[in-house]
Amino acid sequence: MTARRNLDLKLVLSVLAAFALSMAFTWFLHSRLSEHDAYVLIDSTFENVESEIIDCVNERMVLLCMAAREALDEGHPQDTEALQALARELRVTEISVADANGDIVSSSVPEYLAAPGKPAFNFKTAGGKAEDMMCLVNGSETEYCQPFRSNTANGAWRKFVGVWIPEGGFVEIGCDGESLRALSRASLADLFRNWRVGGTGGIVVTTESGLILSDYEEPNREGSQWTEPDDTFYWKRKEVESFPTYVLIPKRFAAVQRDVLVGATAVLNGAALVFVALLVGWVISAFVRQQLRAQAAKELAVAKAIQLSALPSVFPPFPDEHRLDIWASMEAAREVGGDFYDFYFTGVDRILFLVADVSGKGVPAAMFMMRAKTLIKSAAQTGKSLACVFEETNNALCEGNTSNMFVTAWAGELDAKTGRIAFVNAGHNPPIVRRGGKDCFLKTKPSVVLGIMPDVGYRVEELELQAGDEIYLYTDGITEQPDPAGRLYGEERLLRAFAAGEVRRQELLEAVLSDVRRHAAGQEQADDCTQLLMRYRGEPELFTREYAPTMAALELATADLAAALAKTPAKYRNQLLVAADEICSNIVRYSGATRWTMAVELMHYPEGVRLVFSDDGKPFDPLAHHDPDTTLSAEDRAIGGLGILIVKKTMSPVIYKRRNDLNIFTIGKDYGD
Repeated sequence: MTARRNLDLKLVLSVLAAFALSMAFTWFLHSRLSEHDAYVLIDSTFENVESEIIDCVNERMVLLCMAAREALDEGHPQDTEALQALARELRVTEISVADANGDIVSSSVPEYLAAPGKPAFNFKTAGGKAEDMMCLVNGSETEYCQPFRSNTANGAWRKFVGVWIPEGGFVEIGCDGESLRALSRASLADLFRNWRVGGTGGIVVTTESGLILSDYEEPNREGSQWTEPDDTFYWKRKEVESFPTYVLIPKRFAAVQRDVLVGATAVLNGAALVFVALLVGWVISAFVRQQLRAQAAKELAVAKAIQLSALPSVFPPFPDEHRLDIWASMEAAREVGGDFYDFYFTGVDRILFLVADVSGKGVPAAMFMMRAKTLIKSAAQTGKSLACVFEETNNALCEGNTSNMFVTAWAGELDAKTGRIAFVNAGHNPPIVRRGGKDCFLKTKPSVVLGIMPDVGYRVEELELQAGDEIYLYTDGITEQPDPAGRLYGEERLLRAFAAGEVRRQELLEAVLSDVRRHAAGQEQADDCTQLLMRYRGEPELFTREYAPTMAALELATADLAAALAKTPAKYRNQLLVAADEICSNIVRYSGATRWTMAVELMHYPEGVRLVFSDDGKPFDPLAHHDPDTTLSAEDRAIGGLGILIVKKTMSPVIYKRRNDLNIFTIGKDYGD
C-alpha cells in the first residue's frame, strides 16, 4: 500500500512537473511569437507608409515642376539669376532645363552649364541614375520622379523630378532635405491620423528636428516635439523622403494576447491531464469548437476595427477650417455594418460629404461598403463632377455583382466660399435642412441606386446655404426602427428630435440616437444607424494687425481689439478682451519675441469669434503645463499659471501649435456657451 501511494505520488509529481515545464515553454514561445508578429506587422505597415509618403511628395513636386515649365513657356528669363529667383519663388533648391540631347542648356546651378574647356552636364553620359531622366526625351514618360539620394553631379543629397517639354527636352527641379520637408510637411499633416497598427499603435511622421507632422495618437499634437518611444513599445524608424517616420505597437497588447493564449492552454492542458482517459474525445471536440468560435469572433473584431478605421473619427476634422463644422457617427446593428459616411476636400474651397447605406448586413455588406467608399473617393478627388463620380462608381459596382447588392447614397459638394451645394441623391432618404432657423426635409426626385443597373445618368441639383444653415444626413436605420408594437420611428419624429430644445449641435447626433432608443423600448436595433451633420459658418471677416512686443504696443493692441469686437455682445466681448490681454502680456513679458501678430476672425453668422495670436519667441505650449491648485491659498500656491487657467476655463476652443518657428495660440468663443 505504501509503495502504491509512493508510486501515485511520483506519478502526480511527474505530471505536475511536465505541466509546469510545458507552461514555461508555452510562455516563452508565445512571448517570442508575439514579438515576431509585431515586427512583421510593423514591416508590412512600412511598405504602405512609404508608398503613401512617396506618392504625396511626388505629387507635390510634379505640380511645382509643371509650374516651372509653365513659367518658362510664358517667356520667363532662363539665365542663371532668373532661374535662381524662380527657384526661390517656388521654394525649391534648383531648376534646370535640358534639351532633346540631354544637355543642360539653362540652370540655377552654374556648375551644370557649359564653360570654356568644360561641356554642359549631360544626362545621357553622366552615369548613375541621371540617365533615367532621358525617359522624358524618348517619349516613354511625361513626368519622372527620382528618390531622395546623392546627386550624380556633385554628391549633394537631392530629390529630382522632371516633366517633358513637348518641343523636346525637359524641365527638372531638385530639392534638398530642408526644402523637401518644407514643401511637403503641409501635405503630410493628418496623413496617418486614422491609421491604427496592432489595435492602438500607429504611425508618426516628424521633421528632421523632431517636430510632429502627422500623429495617430490625438488631434492637435502636430507641431509638438516628438520623443522616441521607450521599451514599452515595439517600434522601428525609417527616413522616407528625408522625413523620419515611426511605426509603433504597444507591447502590452502583445502581452495580453500571450497571457490569454497561455491561460487558455493551461486550462485545456489541465483538463486533458485529469480527464484524458474518459473525456478525450469531448475535450478535443470542445477545444476545436472553442477555437473556431474564438477565431470567428476575432475575425469579426478585426473586420469591425478595419471598417471603423476607414471612417473619419476626429472632430472637428479640419481645425484650421473655420467656415464649416462637421460631426458624424455610425452605430452598426451587428459587429460590422453596411452604412458609411465620409467627407474630404476635393479642391481648395470644395468639401464633399456623404452618407450611404448598403443593402444587407454583416461581412458581405461591409466588404461592399468598403469598395463603394473607395470608388467614390477615388473618383471625387480627381476633380470630376458629382454626376461623373456617381456614374463611374455605379458602373464599377455593377461589374461582377452576382450577389445583387446595391448602395443608396446622398452626397453633396460644398463651395465653402459661396455656401452653394451641388448634390446627388441615389435612392437615399431626404436630408433635413435648417435654413433661417426653419427645419424641413429636402425632398427631390431621387436617381437610381448604385450597383443595380449600369450606364445610367445621375441628376445633380443645387442648394444654397447662408451662414448658420445646417444639413443633416442619415440612413433608414434611424427612421425604420420599430417599437414593440411594430410602429416605425418615422420622419415626423426625426424632424421633432432634430428641432427639439437648445441642444448644442455637436451633441445633436447622440440626442437623436437616444430618442431612437427610447422609441425602440428595448427592441433589437433593426439596422445600422448613421448620421452626419454639416453646419455652414460662412466666410469670416478678418482683422489682422502686427505689433512690436512692447508695453506701449500692448495698449494699442487692446484698443484695436476692443474696436474690432464692437459688434460682439458685451458678455462675450469682455471675456475675450480679458483672455487676449493675458496672452498678449505673456508674449511681451516672457516670450523673447521680436514681433507678434494678432488676428481676429469674426463670422458672418453671429455665433462666435476666433482670435489667433502668433509670435516668433521661444517654443512654449501653455496647455502642456499643469494648472495651479486653486484650492490652496495664494501664499501656498505656486506663482504663475492662473491667467492661462482663466483663458482655458472661459474660452473654447483653446489650441496651441508650433509651426514655421512660430508659437500659434488660437482661442474662441461661441455665443450661447
